[in-house]
Amino acid sequence: MDFNYKNLKSETGQSLVEMIIAIAIILTGLIGAIALTISNLSGSAEAGTMVVATNLAKEGIEVARNIRDANWLKNLAWDNGLSSGADYTAIAVFNPATKQWGLDFLPNSISDAAAKLYLSADNLYLQNSTPPVGNQTIYSRILTFGQICFNTSTKTETVSDSPCGGGENKIGIRIKADVAWILSGKSRSLTVEDKIYNWR
Repeated sequence: MDFNYKNLKSETGQSLVEMIIAIAIILTGLIGAIALTISNLSGSAEAGTMVVATNLAKEGIEVARNIRDANWLKNLAWDNGLSSGADYTAIAVFNPATKQWGLDFLPNSISDAAAKLYLSADNLYLQNSTPPVGNQTIYSRILTFGQICFNTSTKTETVSDSPCGGGENKIGIRIKADVAWILSGKSRSLTVEDKIYNWR
């Protein structure tokens, strides 16, 4: 029986090349699947934090709306507690003992320590607790109020960051809720705006 060593050597080399190609194809598929899984997990985390941030911004606006409505029920000026002199930036503060919301006008920037949100054991996001209650979250929130002025002569409505001038009546407040957070080392932020009016 004669062996052709040349052909045997060629077939062995061909099998090795085929095996390397097969391994490369399998690795390419695995790397693609891993990359897709990581991308899906990252996208899911991004979407989850965006939902929380949006709800925190909406909550800030609802706090201001709630204060206006409570003022009507108490026969107070409709905008009582929605500004502090010329200071129009605030944080929404919840008092767990009284179950009441209020505004604190001391913080002036979203980077202020008081703008940070803490998650309590009751799953409440709280700001400006002294000492802070719960665990610090990745979120910060600040509210900015603008005056909605109606010009009686031109019959036009404008939004101003300062008190309405002569010939203008304050008919509402523009509320801007800014929420900022850091995810995977990257800064994120969103802004939600709404207007409340003295329609009563």
